[in-house]
Amino acid sequence: MSSTTRNTIAPTELQALLLAEPAAELALLDVRETRFFVERHPNLARNVPFSGFELQIEALVPRRTTPVVLYDDHGATDGVGRAASAVLARLGYTDVRNLEGGLQRWLSEGLPAIDGYGTLVKAFGDRARLHYGTPGLPVEALRERQREGRPTTLVDARPQAEFRFLSLPGARNHAGTELALRRFEPGGAEHLWAINCFSRTRGIVGATTLRLLGRAPDAVFVEDGVMAWGLQGAPTVQNAAPDDELPPESPDVLRRIADDLIERFGLPLADAARLARWRDDDARTLYVFDVRPAADPAFSGTGVRQVPGGQLLMHFENLVATRGARIVLLDDPAHRLRAAVTSFWLTQLNQAEVYVFDGELAPDQAPPAPATSLKDAPAPLTPEALARLRSNGAVTMVDVGPSLDYERGHLPGALYMLPASLAPLATHAVPGRTLVFTSPDGMAAARVARDAHQRWQLDSGAVFSWLQGGTQGWEASGRPLSTDLVPSRLLTPFDDDWGSVMRVFGPRRDAAWADYLAWERALAERVLQDPSVRFRFFALSARAPAQGRAARS
Repeated sequence: MSSTTRNTIAPTELQALLLAEPAAELALLDVRETRFFVERHPNLARNVPFSGFELQIEALVPRRTTPVVLYDDHGATDGVGRAASAVLARLGYTDVRNLEGGLQRWLSEGLPAIDGYGTLVKAFGDRARLHYGTPGLPVEALRERQREGRPTTLVDARPQAEFRFLSLPGARNHAGTELALRRFEPGGAEHLWAINCFSRTRGIVGATTLRLLGRAPDAVFVEDGVMAWGLQGAPTVQNAAPDDELPPESPDVLRRIADDLIERFGLPLADAARLARWRDDDARTLYVFDVRPAADPAFSGTGVRQVPGGQLLMHFENLVATRGARIVLLDDPAHRLRAAVTSFWLTQLNQAEVYVFDGELAPDQAPPAPATSLKDAPAPLTPEALARLRSNGAVTMVDVGPSLDYERGHLPGALYMLPASLAPLATHAVPGRTLVFTSPDGMAAARVARDAHQRWQLDSGAVFSWLQGGTQGWEASGRPLSTDLVPSRLLTPFDDDWGSVMRVFGPRRDAAWADYLAWERALAERVLQDPSVRFRFFALSARAPAQGRAARS
C-alpha cells in the first residue's frame, strides 16, 4: 500500500487487506473520540482519538513507513481523519490513506463491526475458556463454599489499583503473570483455587494459566467476578488490602516451568544478535516490552516500554497498533516465566510475531525511543508562577487531560476541554487574558498551548502557556486539587468516557453491570462472525508448536 499513488482506500479493499494471509503489517486507526468508537468499529481497528493523537502515535506506530489507514465517521475533507493525516505527514509517515466514506460507508457495505471496548481480547479470553476447558465457579457456589467452611483460596488477578477500587472479601491479590510466580501448596481433596477479576477475562486467563502450568490443576475462574458478587447483594470491599500473599516460588522451579512451557508450545526466542538485526530493519515494526513488575531505570529514554503485572494481553489493543509486527518480551533472565506466559497468550491472539528475549539486554542494545514530536510550545509556568498569576485574576486555566483524571482532581476553578478541536477556546482567547493549560503530566497541555499559540497569537492579544509538571506537579508542590464538577466549566462533553462500568455508581449501577455482563457473555460469538479475526489456539496435546494444527476459533 502506498500513499504516493492515492490517499484513500475503499472499504472492500481494506477488508481484503485484513483477510490476507499471511497478514502483512497494517495499522487501522479510528481517530474518533472513544465514546463514538465504542458505539461501532471494525474488529481489528485501534482507537487513537484525535484529542491525543499526536502524543500517542509514535509509540503506537513506531515505524514511519508502516501502512496506515485512518477513518472517522464520514471521511469528510474537514473531518478528524484528514486532520490526523496532516499530523502524520508532518511527522514523516509516508504510507497513509483515509477510508473512503469513513465508518458509515464501511457499515453501509455490510462489512463487519462491533460495539464495545477491548472487544478483541475479551472475545479471545472467552474462546480460550472453551478451548482449554477451564471450569467456572458461579458466585453462588463460591458463597456456599465459604458459608460451609470448605477450603477455598480466592485470588484476584487484577492490578493492585483495581483491586483496591473494589474487591471481594478475603481475596489475595496477584496480578496477571505474577500469579504464576507463586507457590501453590496442595490444599487437600476439598481445596479449590478460585481466580477472579472484575468480570471475566483476567479470571479466565489466570485460572487457565495455572492449570496449564501445573501450578494449580484444580484452579477455576469465578464467573463474572466482582460484578456478579455485587449484583447478588453480597458485600464488597473498597480500599482493600489483600490477605496474606502466596509465597514466592524459587527461581530454579520457575525456570523449569518456563522452559517446559517454551518447549511444549514451541514459543520462539530472540537473543541480542537477533534483536539488533530487527532494531535496524526498516521494513518491519518492532515493539519491545518489559513485563517485570518494576521499571528498570537503565532503559529510561529507550524504546523499551514497561507493562507490568501481565497486563500486556489485557491492554494489547491500546499498546500495539500495527498488526503483523514483531514483539520481543523482556523478563528476569533467571527464569523468563512472565515473558513465556505472555508469549503463550499473545501468540494465540494471532496479531503479531511474539518472542521471549533470551538473556540479559544491555541498555545500548535497546531500540531507540520514539522521536519527540512536540516542538515550539510556549514557555511553561511553574506551580509557583501560576499561583502568583492567579492572584490577579487575569488567567483562565483549562484542563485538557482525560476526563477521568479531571473527575479525580483538577486545579480549583479549571475549565475542562477535550482537545479534539480548539474551537471552544475562541471566546476565551481575548486581549489581556492568559490561558494556562494543564494535564496530568503536562505533555497534552504543552501540545494544546502550542497549537493555540500558533492559531491566535497574531490577532487575539491573548497569552498562552502551560503548567510545568501538570496537575501532578501542582499537587506535589503541596497545592490543593478540586473534585467539583460544575457544568458551566465543561467546554466539551466527556467524549473520552467509553462507558466503563467502573464509573457507574448509585442506583444506576446494578442495571449497568447486568447489561455489561450480558454483553460480554455474548461477545465472542459476535466477534468471530468476522473472518478477519483468526485466533490460533495451540493443540492441547502439543509438545511442539501447534501452528499447523491450530484451528480458527
